[in-house]
Amino acid sequence: MVLEEYKSGEYKQGTGYNAFLPSKINYNWGWRDTKLDFLLSEANRQIGELNAYSLLLPNVDLYIKMHVKIEANKSSRIEGTKTTIEEDLSDLQDINPEKRDDWEEVQNYVKATNYGINRINDNFPLCNRLIREIHAVLLQGVRGEHKTPGEFRRTQNWIGGTMPSTASYVPPLVEDLDDCLKDLEDFINNDEIDTPDLIKIAMIHYQFESIHPFLDGNGRIGRLLIPLYLQNKNILDKPCFYISFFFEKHRELYYQKLNNVRINNDLIGWIKFFLEAVIETAKVAKEKFKKVVKLTHDVDCRIQNLNVKYENAKKVVEFLYDEPIASRKKISESIGMPLSTLNSVIIELQKANVLKEITGYSRNQSFVFKEYIDIFYTNDI
Repeated sequence: MVLEEYKSGEYKQGTGYNAFLPSKINYNWGWRDTKLDFLLSEANRQIGELNAYSLLLPNVDLYIKMHVKIEANKSSRIEGTKTTIEEDLSDLQDINPEKRDDWEEVQNYVKATNYGINRINDNFPLCNRLIREIHAVLLQGVRGEHKTPGEFRRTQNWIGGTMPSTASYVPPLVEDLDDCLKDLEDFINNDEIDTPDLIKIAMIHYQFESIHPFLDGNGRIGRLLIPLYLQNKNILDKPCFYISFFFEKHRELYYQKLNNVRINNDLIGWIKFFLEAVIETAKVAKEKFKKVVKLTHDVDCRIQNLNVKYENAKKVVEFLYDEPIASRKKISESIGMPLSTLNSVIIELQKANVLKEITGYSRNQSFVFKEYIDIFYTNDI
């Protein structure tokens, strides 16, 4: 099959509306577009460099936790959540009640990501069963919990409008869902074709979004499939690639490129956009890791000259790499340091501009390791 000759699908009659049935994709795909060759080569190079760098980085698993939290914030914001990264890193009791539902959704995204990564690392295949399991984690106890978490839909859904007849997009009819999902699962795991993996995951993401197999959470699950696929195919040894920052930054173009596939059969246009996103995301991730190495060295130099024991300051800072926003009580209980000792360390860390108090209270204070958060949250793309 040639990408230039791709036909996106057809419309089928529902009750008072037309539903889109995407063409099957489980084929060996080629193309004639030389620009696509260039983008694919550069994307593979950037991903390879990111992977190599992640393997050389001390404590990379700790820093990846921060990557996952940022991804959760950005992917959820695409769907309309309003929490800031500082709020997402805080404890529930410190969140404005009006934003607690959003906070819960972001936390579930982190849990769903970690669940998927662990299952892949245990050699479980990336299949429809795993997708359902991840979905169950994503929607557990949040606003979408009544929309059959962990189950593919058995009723019609739609995007935009108040009903399918007024919607901007109506995914496949329920009667076609099983065939669509089987084709997608077969394509994900078809090792007999030689379509490059970065082309495949671009197509997988588009196809999943077009199928829209759940009543809620499709966008988040579709974006989560990207790092899980790369992990599953051993393209990355560490789960250090998260693309939602790019998609959120270019949200309008992201949706436009996806829609253009269905409307204009422009699968190549979407794949090019996706590869550009891969290139920029990998570049930025490498720079973030480099900045983390520099910050780690810089902070370690600063805490060697404090008026407290270096070992105590080091213990607090190491905790902050895992929890960059935390209360005095949480730090004390987590690292087993008496409050009297911790108070002295915190005062010195504030003097060294490592910590900043963010509540303005004299009691029940919380502190932020802002330099660390800023490395991951600021982005040049």
